[in-house]
Amino acid sequence: MSVRIVRYEDHHIPAVRRFNQRLAAGGSIWHFPEQSVSQWLPDTRDQEIVEHYYVAVEGDEIRGGYILKWQPFQVEGQIEKVSTLYLPLSEGVVNSKYNLLGLVLIRDALTRNPLTFCLGMGGSHRDLPKTLKMMGWQVHDIPFFFLPLRARPFLRNLQPVKAKRWLNIAAQIAANTGIASLGLACFHRLRRAPRQVQQTTTWELVESFGPWADELWAKACHDYSLFASRGQEEQNRLYAPGAQKSIRVLVREAGRVIGWFIARASPMHNHKYFGNMCVGSIIDAIAEPGQEGHIAWAARQFLIQQQADIIVANMQHESWRRALLKVGFLSGPSNFTLATSPKLSQRLNPYPEKIGRAQFMRGDGEGPSHL
Repeated sequence: MSVRIVRYEDHHIPAVRRFNQRLAAGGSIWHFPEQSVSQWLPDTRDQEIVEHYYVAVEGDEIRGGYILKWQPFQVEGQIEKVSTLYLPLSEGVVNSKYNLLGLVLIRDALTRNPLTFCLGMGGSHRDLPKTLKMMGWQVHDIPFFFLPLRARPFLRNLQPVKAKRWLNIAAQIAANTGIASLGLACFHRLRRAPRQVQQTTTWELVESFGPWADELWAKACHDYSLFASRGQEEQNRLYAPGAQKSIRVLVREAGRVIGWFIARASPMHNHKYFGNMCVGSIIDAIAEPGQEGHIAWAARQFLIQQQADIIVANMQHESWRRALLKVGFLSGPSNFTLATSPKLSQRLNPYPEKIGRAQFMRGDGEGPSHL
């Protein structure tokens, strides 16, 4: 019996539940949403940023599905509708009869929008990025940056350190004797923004994005080869006013608006990387060209005030990478991977040069669901 891929509707829900039950019985940790309409970005009121769910139907059963998030992007100076593909899920993970369905799902997504990317995926060594690369997609990891703020919780909780016995012993000695705290304090004094940036940069919390967001987007957008639109309407859609976890912060330099960032300060509980640390994260940001260092410094100082133990960020654009390094961040291995479809990759020509001027952060794609 052939498989058809169609928009997810309410009458598919019982079959999706059976699909999820078969996945769980086979040992899979994945499941597909058991509602046909996105709770985050429903397709209502002529919204530009929406999520559409698709399912693979075989008779009375669902054998897979995927999600497309539609969003306006600035692509080499033109506004285009670009899609994020996520959760391409196939019964092939538990039943070899459907091994090729994952490829069918990806190809179907490209027929709906050739300008598509995937983001996250746990690192370029995982199966999905490898499959995408085999299908002609461009795949690479978005650079990861981190800044330890409190030595004792950092050394006691960082799981890669704890996994190595002798390294863990040395870390605990450094943490308990105060050597690590002294060393980290010296590091912070050496790696911080210039005095002029410190003295003139101020920030304030805002409940929602105003006209200033449109003005900043107009000034900044042409500095990027590929960047999701970040005007007032788009940001209020993605980070709805009243949502508490994502903190919106407006940044000024000598009283003039120069950018904004969105941050989180999330207490972790037995996290596989961060243990029980309070993790500060920069999940979204924009700046007037040349002012990225002010925004990075403001985000650093703000998250210190939020009692974060560590700050993390993923940034693709070369100016943002330099800005983070200048205010003390360190670079580390990344598991946050970008894959651009063949058609989207062709728009960034030459790709190695243009991808360095693209910008992707943790707030892109399916959003900062793990922070």
